Amino acid sequence: MAKRFFYDKVHNTKKTIINLIIIGCCVIGIIICFIITSNFQGENRNKGELSIRSDATIEVNEDFTTEIFFSKIENVDLDKIKVTYPNGFDKASPGEYNVVLTIDGKDYDSKLIVVDTMKPELVLKPLSIFEDQLYTAKDFVESCSDNSGKECIIEFYDGGVDEEGNATDYTKYNKQGIYPIKISAKDESGNQNVLEINLTIKKENTPSVPEIENPTVCKYGNGSYNKNSSILALDVTTGGCAISLDLYNKNEEIDKIMEAETTRIIKDVQKLNLRGTPYVNRQVSAITNLTGDGIVGFELEMTFKIENGENIEVIAQYKLDINGKRIFSVNKYNLPN
Repeated sequence: MAKRFFYDKVHNTKKTIINLIIIGCCVIGIIICFIITSNFQGENRNKGELSIRSDATIEVNEDFTTEIFFSKIENVDLDKIKVTYPNGFDKASPGEYNVVLTIDGKDYDSKLIVVDTMKPELVLKPLSIFEDQLYTAKDFVESCSDNSGKECIIEFYDGGVDEEGNATDYTKYNKQGIYPIKISAKDESGNQNVLEINLTIKKENTPSVPEIENPTVCKYGNGSYNKNSSILALDVTTGGCAISLDLYNKNEEIDKIMEAETTRIIKDVQKLNLRGTPYVNRQVSAITNLTGDGIVGFELEMTFKIENGENIEVIAQYKLDINGKRIFSVNKYNLPN
């Protein structure tokens, strides 16, 4: 009995030791695997990934960060990247600036393009003077500001035309009457905002507002148009009158607006880091008045697409209004107005 007990005791002790050894080896193996896996993952995290743009675009005086120079950023501390700008760099001045990105002690080239696509913000006020009194374009300006921070260039609009397309000289009025005046505010990049306001000329001894000696009769109808179907990017009426239908393709100002907006939409979509080939479709249409007798202005519709293989994605589709604001029908990525 004693022998049997002793044998069982010894046998059970050996079995326990073997089990403990097996369990211990498993635990050690798990710990070693965890350490190796952690180190491997840590190495991957430390490697990171960057894709440097050949160029990046900003608007004049737009705030931006180092991130703008990269189309892909993974597991990288941007604060450790040094950006060196050339002497004379000024984000208030449009131009192309070569920059150097220093990453882990190595230098990489990129380019920052500063563009100005925004027209000045202009507010006008009516002007009342006496006959033969001189006046200037600035006399009609309540306020004007530009995103460049520089002073607006104020002039009488040199693109004003009458109903037949003849140039209008807004400086010639000196007799009693009420005259529509178009004022132009430009910035140094050529962006232009044109607004219309009235000039009232009175006789010296006439305190009341005069009647128009020759009331305006619109040869091609007034400036009313279907606002439900059309959005004007450029208004060509003067004194509320439409211009001749023959002038549907004779306006350079809408071309300038179109080019500026093309630059602007490309800049905005670039920030999305979309893959594929971009396309911009632009369509300019002359807008007639309600009677169909004359033109009141021009409409600009923009469509931005990305082609990736056989897939074509419409990123944005919109029309531009008279203030340069985008009226979207498609805006998949919440682009700014």
